[in-house]
Amino acid sequence: MSVVAKALLPTLLLTALVAASSYALSDGWAKLGDDVSPAQAQMRLEAFHSLDSLVASKVADNDVDRTLQDMNLNPAALQSLRSDLTRQAPSPVPSAEANSAAPTPQPGAQAKAQGQRIQLVWIRLWDTDAEDGDVVRIDSDGYSRTVSLTKHGNTFAVPVTADGLIRVTGIKDGDGGGITVGLASGTSQAVFPIMSEGQILGLRVRVD
Repeated sequence: MSVVAKALLPTLLLTALVAASSYALSDGWAKLGDDVSPAQAQMRLEAFHSLDSLVASKVADNDVDRTLQDMNLNPAALQSLRSDLTRQAPSPVPSAEANSAAPTPQPGAQAKAQGQRIQLVWIRLWDTDAEDGDVVRIDSDGYSRTVSLTKHGNTFAVPVTADGLIRVTGIKDGDGGGITVGLASGTSQAVFPIMSEGQILGLRVRVD
């Protein structure tokens, strides 16, 4: 397979998945829960593993304060994250003694310990198939959010490092057929393999 063909493979597979999902949710066939065929499930798996990383859309500087208020953080976590976002120079790595006495990590704690500046990026989670009550949790650099998936999708911000990892955990399989979740940021998007409750999948993101 040529280099160009390999580069286009994730896009082609994702296009086919979106088209199939649209047909399934129209008059193509009626269903209550997710009804992804084995072939579609395999396509989702191959497309996901072919994706090296997702280019994340950064929250504009003038939107940061408003966005922080919408993240449902407690006052201490909010102040910690705001401080990390405005930090210009890497902080030194904490000593072993400090680590042993440290409280539960706050958003951005992992990046701070590694001397990496974090940024806020937009994330949209949606149900790629039937809106049947699927629920997932997203975790990124100490920030955690549980989302009930809808067809329209839920858009919010998460903290990431310049080259970080976002983890998605399957919490609830609505009416059966597996958890069908898509993740987008700006114009980039990824369709996850069919997930089961308790399963965790990671997706690497880049901030250009």
